[in-house]
Amino acid sequence: MAFGTMKLKVDLSRPRRLFAGVLIGAMGGLASVGAVCAATVQAQDFSRLVELSAKRLDISRQVALTKWDSKLSVADPPNDPREKQVIDAATSEARDKGLPGELASAFFADQIEASKLVQFVLMADWRRSGSVPADRRADLKTELRPALDRLRTQFIEELVATQTLRADPACKLQLARAAGEHGERHRLAPLYRIGLDRGLARVCGD
Repeated sequence: MAFGTMKLKVDLSRPRRLFAGVLIGAMGGLASVGAVCAATVQAQDFSRLVELSAKRLDISRQVALTKWDSKLSVADPPNDPREKQVIDAATSEARDKGLPGELASAFFADQIEASKLVQFVLMADWRRSGSVPADRRADLKTELRPALDRLRTQFIEELVATQTLRADPACKLQLARAAGEHGERHRLAPLYRIGLDRGLARVCGD
């Protein structure tokens, strides 16, 4: 663990001031250690990870509305680098936090697929009903994508925090229960419950 370089101006005529400087520097170092330890406290369950996934699905609904109005397809056009860029950025950030790149790549690919699933089904429902919700539309580039980018960092932090849970043999059962409890508590429609399961499919491995 790296600590900031501590520069002391040694004045032999003022030993008390020198001692105070050393003490303050040491306390600062301890504070840094405490901050790092706090950042790596392991989660007790998967509730936060499930909550973040549900938030991403909410954004997926807004994305679907925006794409509907703009007559854009759910899937990116062929050779569009956006999806790969999202996964690559997430993988790079995850590695910086000590997570395996393969885990991050699989996780965010699953999150993207869950988002597409929700968008496909919603658009099909709107076509069948002949109407689309009158909700306020959010701008895809200035509002929705930045919101997704913020979620990415939170996802990575929670993947770090659930490292112990993910290594537990009961991981899949605990995760399934957490997703189910979230769905019941928030009375999610079946589509969003399915989306949660799809987005979290490889949290515990294949």
